[in-house]
Amino acid sequence: MELPMYKQLLWQFVLTLAAVFLNCSAHARATDKASNASANQSTRAVQAYLAALSNNSIPGVIAGQNAGHSSDLLSTEGLTGYAPLILDLQKATGEAPGMIGVDYEHDKIATPAQLSAVNKILINYWNAGGLVSINWAPHNPWWNDETDIAHNAGIWSDTRTKGGDMSKVELTQLTNPNSALHDVWHRKLDRIATALNELQQAGVVVLWRPLQEMNGDWFWWGISSAPKDPQPYIDLWIDMYHYLTVEKKLNNLLWVYSPNQGPTLMERLFIKPIDWRYPGENYVDIVAGTAYNDDLTIRDYQAYQQFNKPIAIAEFGPVAGGPLSRRGELDTQRYGQQLQQKYPAMAYWMSWSSWDNGDGTQEYQSLIHNKNAQLLLKNSAVITQSRINWKQFLN
Repeated sequence: MELPMYKQLLWQFVLTLAAVFLNCSAHARATDKASNASANQSTRAVQAYLAALSNNSIPGVIAGQNAGHSSDLLSTEGLTGYAPLILDLQKATGEAPGMIGVDYEHDKIATPAQLSAVNKILINYWNAGGLVSINWAPHNPWWNDETDIAHNAGIWSDTRTKGGDMSKVELTQLTNPNSALHDVWHRKLDRIATALNELQQAGVVVLWRPLQEMNGDWFWWGISSAPKDPQPYIDLWIDMYHYLTVEKKLNNLLWVYSPNQGPTLMERLFIKPIDWRYPGENYVDIVAGTAYNDDLTIRDYQAYQQFNKPIAIAEFGPVAGGPLSRRGELDTQRYGQQLQQKYPAMAYWMSWSSWDNGDGTQEYQSLIHNKNAQLLLKNSAVITQSRINWKQFLN
């Protein structure tokens, strides 16, 4: 029997209210409070801004572009660098990404002078309105004690498990004050803290993303270091958090927990679930995982929201080795479309820098090396450098 018109309208009104409530409850869990009680005013405002984006109380998603590893940022040509990936993109499209990314290490151990040169670019980007994300993929301290960086800067494989002898790697040694490795680790932290403090003195807020993809087995700090126990990594994170925020008084950091996407059935031997090594809400500000696949799906989208933090994708793009990456044929408009339509709680994404495989092939991951970047960055739902507006949350 057909309902009377007034009952149909009433029922439709109830369904609409329910849909609005469910949508709000799904996205209203991201906290706008920074984990560090001493975080400076700008840091608190950026946290609130990212939370507002995740909660959909303001529209849009921030476009990010990683520009390279450490001093690669200074390159003026090639597949990585500020000039090839950011400036050239801005010239081609009229817009710069809302967020710039760099790794303070990874390919090599950067000297203090090199980090200062990188910082100058980051400071200028911040002053022009953009946000700054810094990864830290440190070289294995068992293999390089940093006593002579000038002559032994290492190579990218020093971040991996297959770069050398892993038999002595125990993360607990890095947090044990009586261990020689504790001193080596703090030598690394001191070098990094000095660089981060340069940014703090310049007023730059840093989305600090250290020791990423900890739930996989490819980095030395990953699950191979303690395959059955998440606690050594958690303790290392908390120790680092305490050292940088309390002892070094770096109050410009927003701490980004960045797991690899969770395992498929076939991947469970070498990838753990995304929350396996989560340090806890008191030591994390943002949860931003990684996802590489040609259809730009984020299979952990719902799982990210369980943490009650702003969420994002810290590495996002086509699968390396596939036709889209090898040929630079990704339609970049799909970033905005996917995130707006399917993953609206994502506050930002970071497209990775391109690279040379060393065998005559390249991986074209960056926005400028793929299709339709101008249409992407002209999309009003995509937040570029000129549209960033975290200052509305200053108080």
